[in-house]
Amino acid sequence: MRARVAFAAALGLVLAGPAFAQDGEDPLNRPVALQYAEAFGEPGPPRLVHGATWSLGSPTLAVTLIDSGAGLVLIDAGLAQWAPVIEAHLEQIGYAIADVKLILSTEPHYDHASGLAALARDSGAKVLASAAGAEVLRAGHSTRSDPQLDELFTYAPVPEVTVVGDGEVVRLGALELTAHATPGHTPRSLTWSWQSCANADGCRNLVAAASLTSRTDGTYRYSAPENAGALAAFRDGLARLAGLPCDQVLSRHPAHAQAAGATGAEPCKALSAHFGAALDAQLEQEAASGQP
Repeated sequence: MRARVAFAAALGLVLAGPAFAQDGEDPLNRPVALQYAEAFGEPGPPRLVHGATWSLGSPTLAVTLIDSGAGLVLIDAGLAQWAPVIEAHLEQIGYAIADVKLILSTEPHYDHASGLAALARDSGAKVLASAAGAEVLRAGHSTRSDPQLDELFTYAPVPEVTVVGDGEVVRLGALELTAHATPGHTPRSLTWSWQSCANADGCRNLVAAASLTSRTDGTYRYSAPENAGALAAFRDGLARLAGLPCDQVLSRHPAHAQAAGATGAEPCKALSAHFGAALDAQLEQEAASGQP
């Protein structure tokens, strides 16, 4: 509980009563983490980001839509109870859920992934994730290798998940999206990048950055000898993010980008530097605790 409350505090939000009613009619839409619904907010009306890229999520939790011209791509799904709202919002901008052909996962935590099963079922879309992320999505829960395991909620498993590797390019029509391994917040995180073009505004390199927080459940320690490889991978991922062509970053928690100053020039470098410093602070805190 302490870690979950800390999560909401990190977003600068106050936990309140649930925003969704639990009706139990559809097991894939069964609400997850209702006690934190206020912290995550509700999906707002579709907002055009640039070109054919839209935001469908809430102010604190991102869901990204891209129209490739040959079908739609979703990046993440948000909470399970969001799925009917996401589908309704697609219709508001002239699409149908059946137009979604690919759903790309950045990480398998419940806030980003618990809606995947419903949206994949309703659309027939292919779900793509890292190899380790696919294992978690198929199970609907994480393992002890996850720094936040003790605060996570389970969710409906995603039966079919296609694995993509670091640097792999996924194509739909003329759209090309590249997967970048950025583990740390979870051992399984992927960041996605693509180029967005608009007639009146030229082209931009957009990056859907996976969460990068190094906060733990209080049991996991990045400094533990058995986690040395995970710590090195975390730093490698931060360096990889900093080196991406990046005109605009779409953080999975938009407040993180604001806190990092990642809304101006070189936003991916700013995001990487901010969370690199946070990781250093986490390691200092672990060292000061005196625990093995």
